[in-house]
Amino acid sequence: MQHSTHKSANLVCGIDFSRFSKHVQFLSLASSVLGLFIVYGYIQEKLFHIPGFRSYGWYLSFIQFTFVSLISYVDSTFISRSPKRRELPPYYEFMILSWMTVGTIGLSTVALGFLNFPTQVIFKSCKLIPVMIGGIIILGKKYTLYDYCSVVLMCAGLIGFSLADQTVSPEFEPKGIVLVCMALCFDAVFGNYQEKLLKKYPHYTNADIIFYTYSFGSVIIFTWLVATGQFLTSLKYAAQHKDVYPLAMIYSTIGYLGVQCVLALIKSSGVLITTIVTTMRKVLTVVLSFMFFTKPFTFQYVWSGSLVFLGICISIWKRNRIGILNAISSLIRSVQDFASSHSTPISKLDKTVLQV
Repeated sequence: MQHSTHKSANLVCGIDFSRFSKHVQFLSLASSVLGLFIVYGYIQEKLFHIPGFRSYGWYLSFIQFTFVSLISYVDSTFISRSPKRRELPPYYEFMILSWMTVGTIGLSTVALGFLNFPTQVIFKSCKLIPVMIGGIIILGKKYTLYDYCSVVLMCAGLIGFSLADQTVSPEFEPKGIVLVCMALCFDAVFGNYQEKLLKKYPHYTNADIIFYTYSFGSVIIFTWLVATGQFLTSLKYAAQHKDVYPLAMIYSTIGYLGVQCVLALIKSSGVLITTIVTTMRKVLTVVLSFMFFTKPFTFQYVWSGSLVFLGICISIWKRNRIGILNAISSLIRSVQDFASSHSTPISKLDKTVLQV
């Protein structure tokens, strides 16, 4: 009985959102995802605007992985502790997930040293492309016209965004495109593998998964920094720029909370709603990036981003057509019920008019 109660809980840093109504869960978690990741993106871009920081993307990832390991350990041990917390984890499976996480987060962070922040966000939004390519080549899958239309629009938008970046951005280097594409491939596999582990080991909380993944990941990145001779130079650079560590720790904390809220939103509202919320977050992040940080602008960014956004919308529609139609019908019924319950009957209205 105790085990089932734990399983039905929807914990974010000790707060069980399953105790609230569905509407409260959605509003609180969706607004948290939007707010947290917008601030997350702002701090990430602010860090890369520190003079000379563009060469230290791996060191930022090392700080992030180390700090998130500490936060998740405190969370999983003292706050969101699971009944079987003391069982030894399947280390080799978490090591695989760690490599995927390092590839996804580390490479996309390093890519910011060679790309504009909006370009990186746009590329990261196109996970469907490597998923389809892998499905065709490795699994021999067949896809629908919707999928191909979505991918063509995304590819056209990415090419347009890259050409615009190359034309107007002094920081642009083709190496950045290669890095973010590699991160995209890792991300395409990462989500499925993480979901597999969560289903295979339901007694582990989200905090447990994050702790083991990021702990192993921090060791991987540390080994890379030492082997390439970047660790000591990174320490020296951070010591000379006092705002690096405070910003990096806030950045890591917000990222951890954001991931927890995304996982909780998936559990309470489903993948469709979460996908729509995270897509809107990316759109807002790109828009706010141009507002808050001075950077070259061309209208080509607008139409290229619109093509990518349209491709994402087609992908969401294709995979969740029935769910979207049901959600729209439910929304219309809710509005009609609300309107009818708050409308004034004609007889009461007539009496009020006569009294006046």
